[in-house]
Amino acid sequence: MAKVVTRRNKRKPQRSVNWLMIGGILIVGVIALFALLFTTLQGPGEPTPTTAAVTTLTDYCAANEENCLEKGSPDAPVTIVEISDYACSHCRNFNLEGTAEALDEQYVEADQVRWIVLPYSSNDMTRPAAEASFCAAEQGLFFEYHREMFELFGTEGAYSRDGIMSAASAAGVDLGAFEQCVEANEHADTLQRNLVTAVNAGVRATPTFFINGRIVEGNLPLPSFQQQIEQALES
Repeated sequence: MAKVVTRRNKRKPQRSVNWLMIGGILIVGVIALFALLFTTLQGPGEPTPTTAAVTTLTDYCAANEENCLEKGSPDAPVTIVEISDYACSHCRNFNLEGTAEALDEQYVEADQVRWIVLPYSSNDMTRPAAEASFCAAEQGLFFEYHREMFELFGTEGAYSRDGIMSAASAAGVDLGAFEQCVEANEHADTLQRNLVTAVNAGVRATPTFFINGRIVEGNLPLPSFQQQIEQALES
């Protein structure tokens, strides 16, 4: 009997060690998966145009106009959908360092491009700012707010309530109406639908652009953007 008890006592620690090892492997795997997903959503910001023909977002915006904000002629031969995140440095550079302004002057104002922004957030930090962009849109000042949020990039409290109100003030909105809209939190579901649709359409990083349905990733140099648009105009 004593020998049997001794053998059983030896087996119990062995079983415990095996389960600990398996649990550890599973935890490491889950952490690695979440890290990979986060990196994928943020993206390297490198200019990497692809040739995949995806029109889902253009169709989505056409069917859900309240979910997307646009400028330019609705009859323009080229439609560009922009997906940016307010905490994305490459998105900030695109919007503030001349490329967005140059494309607007050359193509949007000439009725050659209809520019659509799909409000988007890949993380909880910028979600309130992205939701608030719809409140600015209610006053016809989305694009002004969009730019002002990128002006706050890298500053302390940029995505806090004070930061959001600061961007709204600089954009020229009625702060009373804007604050009521933000507090109502009525655009959370819309933003979530945008995120799910964007991911399903192939968005892996920010910024991402759809030029007549063709995915272009990254903050391309201005000549590269112009080349992409000219090709779309000729097709």
